[in-house]
This record gives sequence, structure tokens and C-alpha cells, in this order.
Amino acid sequence: MPKIQMAGIIRSRIQASAAAITMLFAFATLAQANVRVSPERVNFGSESVGSLGATHKVTITNENRHKITISGATSSTAQFSISEPSWPVVLNPGQSLTVEVKFKPSAAKSYFGSLEFERSGGSTISVRLRGTGSGQVTPSSPVAPTISTEPANVKITAGQSATFNIAATGTAPMTYKWMKNGVAIDGATSSNYTTPAESTADNNAQFTVEVSNSVGNTMSTAAVLTVTTASVAPAITTQPASETVIAGKPASFSVAATGTAPLTFQWSKNGTPIGGANSSTYTTAAETTADNSAKFTVEVSNSAGNATSNAAVLTVTNASVVPTITTQPASQTVIAGNSATFTVAAAGTGPLTYQWSKNGTPIGGANGTNYTTPAETTTDNNAKFTVAVSNSAGNATSNAATLTVSASTLILNSSASSLNFGSVTLPNVGTQTVTLTNAGNSSVTITNVTVSGAGFNATGVAGLILTAGQKATLTATFTPSGAGPVTGSISVVSTASNSPDSISLSGTGIAAPASHSVALTWSPSVSMVIGYNAYSSQVSGGPYTKMTSTPVPTTSYTDNSVLSGQTYFFVVTSVDSNNLESAFSTEASALVP
Repeated sequence: MPKIQMAGIIRSRIQASAAAITMLFAFATLAQANVRVSPERVNFGSESVGSLGATHKVTITNENRHKITISGATSSTAQFSISEPSWPVVLNPGQSLTVEVKFKPSAAKSYFGSLEFERSGGSTISVRLRGTGSGQVTPSSPVAPTISTEPANVKITAGQSATFNIAATGTAPMTYKWMKNGVAIDGATSSNYTTPAESTADNNAQFTVEVSNSVGNTMSTAAVLTVTTASVAPAITTQPASETVIAGKPASFSVAATGTAPLTFQWSKNGTPIGGANSSTYTTAAETTADNSAKFTVEVSNSAGNATSNAAVLTVTNASVVPTITTQPASQTVIAGNSATFTVAAAGTGPLTYQWSKNGTPIGGANGTNYTTPAETTTDNNAKFTVAVSNSAGNATSNAATLTVSASTLILNSSASSLNFGSVTLPNVGTQTVTLTNAGNSSVTITNVTVSGAGFNATGVAGLILTAGQKATLTATFTPSGAGPVTGSISVVSTASNSPDSISLSGTGIAAPASHSVALTWSPSVSMVIGYNAYSSQVSGGPYTKMTSTPVPTTSYTDNSVLSGQTYFFVVTSVDSNNLESAFSTEASALVP
């Protein structure tokens, strides 16, 4: 491959003691597709003649999806030397090779060269080299910074951090100031800088570093940060389908897949890759019966992995077979307002085409194995539907399927036309139910329920849609507001033809009986007691029934259980702290009016 060299900025400084000239050159990047070299250029700076300078490392990384072979490496200039591994070196995907490069100038002059890595296919990968030979530099002659290794471009995946490095020569101490897109980075003051975890928002950010000492300063070239999203391995979403063709015709297979682009495709026939079959579709040459039952698969790959499809089977026949209908369309019965669906199954050499007809007239767009009519009316009752199935060898027409369209009926019946709640004592509530039934063949919607008559109410059915034969329960209640008879009605409005359905209501309110009570009081016991128990009886002298569950601490008690027209007899006892109860008191009586 051609090598490109660009002369860049030339800077010079004549040193008082050695009068050496340092020349700095910027070289254009020489890229090798899918192979990364870092750094792409090395500057050894100024080195005393005959002295072996600092060692620099050069790394080659295989970013292909396949392995590569590096057969050797040579230096174009004798002053530059490398530490060579045992050649050749095979690099698997993602694997790296690192060599050491040294500079030993033989004269006080500038040297330019290259390090050439040779691939087994004949192409080369180049790294530009430069350095300057000079006389001995004495401590009394300070030298301004010179960048010997520029920061290299870095490529990472989102979520990872990136590290940039620089090497410089000159009089110590030297200081470093790293910048991102021209803005100084806090704390980034060493010869290397590692970023925080990066996101794709920092893609193409440029990093530079200013190197300074007491004599002067110099600015590096910009290193570009590339941040990519994490690759997603391919997943096949649509498998290639089996095909049937006639001998002499080609077959076509296709696949659909997801995953991080770019995706590559490789089709295979019976497990052997097909040359040039590298897209999502593959069309064979004209087939022969020798390829009958051949299996075609495709491998989809990207940087994250690969996926292999299911096998699609190729069937090659000598000639087309006339279509045969294996399942005739069946007659259908629907209610007006609904659609009907007819289906056919056929055998024969593909591709098969279908054309449905109604009463002998082809239906536009009805070209599948099934056909669904629009919403039908009774005018289409007894319509005949057929389908013609065709291929290159001929056609076959199905039997006629008859469509029966019944008129829709919407009838809503109730289980009772009247409800009598009888007598309901205030403040009680009387409850009755009515069953509503859809007695038609189409759905009925209950749109509204209204109730008349004081104290009557109805719930449970408003807004319901009842299918044919479905039932619903209407709950009616009567809550009398006073004594006396009350009448009313419930009106159920629906989409049924017999709407509205009216249900008469009746009931009588009964006033609640008057409540009575007897208030008892007595004189306190002369002894120490904790309370008193009260007893009652409807017979003088007992037996008595205790009315208090626990002793009451006061000298009074009210009996709210008495009834009008009855006579009651009462006694009390006292209870001490040991729960000992005294004898009955004198009996008192009361006639309840």
C-alpha cells in the first residue's frame, strides 16, 4: 500500500553548548482497515550522538472478526532498531502485538524513518519514526520541552474509561496540563490522564496536553476519543422459508435479523458457504432435480457474535402439479350485521394464487386462502361463494359455500310484570328481584332504568349489554317514608324491539310500635358494696330473671324491654367485693300502659 508522509511544523532551537538542531515533523496517519496501531508516530526527541535513547513501545491490535498474520517487521533507517519476536505472529480477533523501538543517533542531525509491519497477504502497516542526534547537553544549558510521543487516539465502549499518554524530553522539572476540547481538566497534571466512565455524548472529544518547564512550553497534537455503544449480537427475527420450484427455475431465500450494525451475511448450502452470497437475500441459479431436498442456512455476524438460521429446504420438481382443493369452503350462517369467513386449503406446485367470487362474480382483493365478508344484510341470504386456485399448471374451482343471513331479533323479557313488597315496618327496607333475559339472537343494550313512586328504587342493570340468551338481575327496593300504601313502577329502556319493559310496584308502610320502659330506683345499702343486680318477672314472687350482666354501681336501672299492657315485678340485690350477693329486696310492680 502507498505510504504518505507530510512535513509539518519545523521548530528549531540552537543550543549554546551543542548547536544542535531539533526538527519536529507531523506525519499523516496511515490506516489499515480493521487493524489499529498505537502510537502511529514516535518522536525520540533529542539524543546524544552514540547514546541509546529511551525505549518506546508500539502495539498492533487486530480489530477484524478473523485472525491475521504479521510475517515480519523492518526499520527503514539504521539508527532505529526494534526488538523482534519470533516471526510470524498470528493475532486472533481482539489480540495485540507489542514491540520495543530504540533510537541511537550516529551523527548530530535529524533522522526520519518508518517501522514497517508486513502482513501475510502482502500489505504493510507503518509507524513513522523521528529523532535528532545532538552533542552532549550540559546541566547549565536548559532545554525547552519537546514531545517525543504524542497522545494517541482511543476507541472505547460507552461505560468504559479512556487513558491518554504523552512522552516529552527537556529540562526537568516539567509540568503537564491536559485539556478536553480546549478546556483545562482539573487535576489532570501528569504525563498520563484517565477519563471517568464515558458516554456517547463524549464521542469525538479531543484531548491535548501542554508541557511546560522553566524555559518554555509546547502543545501536543489532539487525540480523538471515539465512544461507541455496546454491540448487540445478531438475533434472527424472520427465518428463511422452504421453497418449491420447478426444474430450470431459480429459488429465493431471505432472512431478517436484528443486532448492532454492520451485520454481515453468509449463506451456505448443505453446510458449505456459497461464494458471494453475502446479503440478507439469496437467489440460486436455475435449479435441477439434483438439488431436491438441499438445505440452505445463513450465518448473521457482527462484532458481538453471530447467529445461524434454521435450515430452509429446497424442493425441485420436474413439472408443475395442477392445484387440488383439499378442504372445501364450508357454508356459513350469520345474523344480519355480522360478517362471515370462508376458508379453503389446496395442494399443488407453488406459488398458488386464489380468487374468491360471490354468485360467480370475482371479489376485488379477495386473494388469500380465506375471505371475510363485510357486515351482512338479509339481502345476501343464500349467496354462493367459490374460490379458484391457480398455478402455472392450471386451476381448480371449489364447491360453492352458501351464506345464510338471519334477521336480527332484539327481545328483552322480564320474569315479573309487577312486584308487591307487602307490609314493611318503618324503618326497614323491602327487597324484590326481577330477571331480565335477552330472548333474541342479537345483543341488547339496556340504556336507561327509571323508577316512580315514593320509597322505590332499582339497581343492577343500567348500561349492561346482554348477548343472546344472557340474563341479568334487577334489584328493586321499598323504603317506606311513612305509614300507608304506596304504588309506583320501573321502566327498563333498551335497544330491544319490545322496549320499554314496565314493572308495576306496590307496598304498604307500617309504623314502628311505640317503645316503653320502666325506671327503677332504690336506697343504697348500708354495707360496703360494689354494685347492684336488677331482676324482673311477670309473676309476683318470681321466679325472677336477672337483667344486669354485671353489677351496676348506681342505685337506678331502666328496663327498656317491657311491652304495652303488661304488668312486671322487680327486685334488686347488693353485691360486695367478694362477689357475694344479698337476698332480694322488697318487690315493686309496674303496669305498662
